[in-house]
Amino acid sequence: MASNEADLFVDSLIGAPLKDDRALMEYPFFSIQKQPRMEPLIYDDGKIQITIEPGPKGLATIWDKDILLYVVSLINERIERGMTVDHTVRFAAHDLLRVTGRGTGKRSYDLLLDALHRLRSTNIMTTIESADERDRRGFGWIETWRVVERKTSTGRKIMAAIEITLNDWMFRALVKERRVLTINPTYFSLDSGLGRRIYEIGRKHLGNQEIWKISLDKLAKKIGTTRELRFFKRDLLKIIGDDVIPDYQLSLEVGPRGGRPVVIFEHRESQSQR
Repeated sequence: MASNEADLFVDSLIGAPLKDDRALMEYPFFSIQKQPRMEPLIYDDGKIQITIEPGPKGLATIWDKDILLYVVSLINERIERGMTVDHTVRFAAHDLLRVTGRGTGKRSYDLLLDALHRLRSTNIMTTIESADERDRRGFGWIETWRVVERKTSTGRKIMAAIEITLNDWMFRALVKERRVLTINPTYFSLDSGLGRRIYEIGRKHLGNQEIWKISLDKLAKKIGTTRELRFFKRDLLKIIGDDVIPDYQLSLEVGPRGGRPVVIFEHRESQSQR
């Protein structure tokens, strides 16, 4: 990559709006468990088909997705400023860790390398349209990645910058379709993978509505959980009890005569993101 292109994204994202891809919020593209998931993730609602196959280190996780959120936000910021954009971006590793609420010690950098491996090796096949094009396509979350190291005054090597080439499916959706929504930075403080998915789904569906409802079984499918429904219900009740989802409050309603349980999403009155 030319040197002027390589320096496009060395500026900080701190203070700029954080963005997510609407399709990634709608459907289960990432593992929500912290232990490596080696079995494929398959979603089919009759209209959209998604198959996610793991690489040697397992499926890319919802925490690995933080890197994509950072890259998408960088590209979007340049679009909003009327600047040119490219599939390949370069940014400071330290800035990524700060924005996503991670530590900046050696372990954080090691975990970052693992995340890059999973994002590159996870294989996605989907029929979701991108920029009005519908086709069956397979891709990894990132086409390539490169870590730039430098030596400190003491001779220690540190990760100075990361260079990532985003897959064409996401790039087209971001640049041509503008398929993005602003997310609350507090999202990064959610430790639970389930909590993160619940926030994404609420942000995608609630919009300007005061309330949004979905059956428990349909929500479980959208989340992509591997848990039996009764255990998923228990996990969800804990999330509801903890009440830590940014911007939204949840409740569980049981239908009449033992009908299907319904999950209710509502805006928090104090901080509605619309």
